[in-house]
Amino acid sequence: MSTLFRVRVLAVSGTRLWCAVAGILTPGTGRALHAELTDRCAGVTVAGLDLRQLRLPVAEFLPDPPWPDGPHIAHLLAPDPLRSRVADDGRLHWHTDLQSAWQAWSGLGTGGLACSGDADSSNQWRMRSP
Repeated sequence: MSTLFRVRVLAVSGTRLWCAVAGILTPGTGRALHAELTDRCAGVTVAGLDLRQLRLPVAEFLPDPPWPDGPHIAHLLAPDPLRSRVADDGRLHWHTDLQSAWQAWSGLGTGGLACSGDADSSNQWRMRSP
């Protein structure tokens, strides 16, 4: 069976981890993705999850959200249907753009490293210093 999702670690800083997930999310793969993210986030206090490339089925939805267990805070970029399912999870901080999510994850204000990109781009990360 081929993989229905891919998880890529894009940045690690101390106990912070940033990763991107792409693929098809179905009720059958929701638990597997949750387990994969939980495994990758072991020992992580702050996670950044770019889930914008997840494709969700129209007629069905995963029974459990894929967020990892463990991190105290998770900064998310995600499709809107996921946002409405877990609005009550205090660990989750929703972002509408990559730059605000990156700045919150990294603990940076307007200085330091910055990341550029948006949901319509090819998700190429370009790091630049001020």
